[in-house]
Amino acid sequence: MIGADEGAEHFVFRYFHVEPGGHSAVNDHHAHPHGVIILHGRALVTVEDKQYEAGPRDVVFIQPWEHHSFAALGDEPMGFLCVIPNLEMLAKLTNS
Repeated sequence: MIGADEGAEHFVFRYFHVEPGGHSAVNDHHAHPHGVIILHGRALVTVEDKQYEAGPRDVVFIQPWEHHSFAALGDEPMGFLCVIPNLEMLAKLTNS
């Protein structure tokens, strides 16, 4: 939704739509933190070995390298926004 193409130098703002019974990448993990807000539907959020149910306006913070996934619960699609650092900007800072 918002990233380098829109001029965002420090973050990337993404939307994910998950159909009923579906999920994001399972056991996903990255070097960067994530900020997530559930917009609609219900989610089963897995972070490492813990699971939580989340719904609209619930916020989840995922630390770097934490294994995580988001699964749609119930009969409705689930949608969430995810904010991560702009990785190109981080790479430039790291290599400076």
